[in-house]
Amino acid sequence: MQQEQNTIWLQGTAQEMVQAMIQYAVSSKSSDIHIEPLDEGVRIRVRRDGVLATAAVLAKEKLDTLTARIKIMAKLDIANKRLPQDGHFVWQDGTRRVDMRVSTMPTIRGEKTVIRLLDAGNISLDLDALGMEPPVVALLRRLTHCSKGLFIYSGPTGSGKSTTMYAALRELQRDEISIATLEDPVEYKINGFCQSQIQCKQGLVFQNGLRALLRQDPDVLVIGEIRDAETARIAVRAALTGHVVFSTIHASRAVDVPIRLMDMGIEPYLIADALLGMSSQRLARRLCPSCSRAAAEQADGNVRQHQGCPSCFQSGYAGRFSVCEIIPVGFHVKQAVRHGCQGEEMEQAASADGAILMEEVIAAALQNGMTDTDEIHRIYDIGALR
Repeated sequence: MQQEQNTIWLQGTAQEMVQAMIQYAVSSKSSDIHIEPLDEGVRIRVRRDGVLATAAVLAKEKLDTLTARIKIMAKLDIANKRLPQDGHFVWQDGTRRVDMRVSTMPTIRGEKTVIRLLDAGNISLDLDALGMEPPVVALLRRLTHCSKGLFIYSGPTGSGKSTTMYAALRELQRDEISIATLEDPVEYKINGFCQSQIQCKQGLVFQNGLRALLRQDPDVLVIGEIRDAETARIAVRAALTGHVVFSTIHASRAVDVPIRLMDMGIEPYLIADALLGMSSQRLARRLCPSCSRAAAEQADGNVRQHQGCPSCFQSGYAGRFSVCEIIPVGFHVKQAVRHGCQGEEMEQAASADGAILMEEVIAAALQNGMTDTDEIHRIYDIGALR
């Protein structure tokens, strides 16, 4: 666990403490706040650049009042401490508005609360601002502007795949194109997109929602995530009938996307005909420009290492960027998918179709001094590379 050098001092009423906690998280560009009961007290942690760090430790008796205040703000049942609850509220400071998603979970020591900060003003939906290598951006742009087919973004939770997808979609936004989305939940509100959110309690789920969206005459269909066989079948069918479909899926590498679809029962020949491209990405922490130093083993000074200074909270990193591989689905990949190829065979087919694979992307990020090997090992299983 990383300890913050600049911790926050929480005192006063529950309302004042929650306000100070959120203000600190927003100003430090944190994505999450964790309020956790421990044996000896209450630990407040924030997730900055994907890594948790302790921001404060409070007396144990503060837990109930803090939790109750947050529940009131999120319109949750303050009396219910035995079941998980989810809610949201909007925090505003002057003209700045930040959406807050709240999740509570009962534990043996009391309720744990996590607040996810969705600060639209802190996220740039611009492909050129995501930190990807120029050849990756150029290939992604070319595939995004195709007239039909299914493009799937893959990666673990929190890898930035939804942000990349929306940045690409923004480039399609014009009067003559209808873009419809179905998400759970809606992560970015884009004026001009027809955005719908899953409402399970009211009976709106991916399966019936997608069928309804296809009757809305969309040119581009966005599915928040392919989670099951029926959603996968609808996505493939829409791509085969002339729509451009974008979605996300959980897969370790881009070459694993067809296998995930096959595991859901989709025939290989349908996958081969529907896919136009697939990607996989991670978010890597960018080296702090104030304190990074040349790696000792490198004479040219391009490869650098993290160090730590007050401006980066002693972490050695400041901000994150996308480490993204992209596979265009051409003749060779289509043949490989039809024959059920995996692993190295699929990588060879992808290279023949002009793919930019993770080995190349990581090598460029290291050589350009954007991050270091410690960070690459943290976010990626190097053993998965050839």
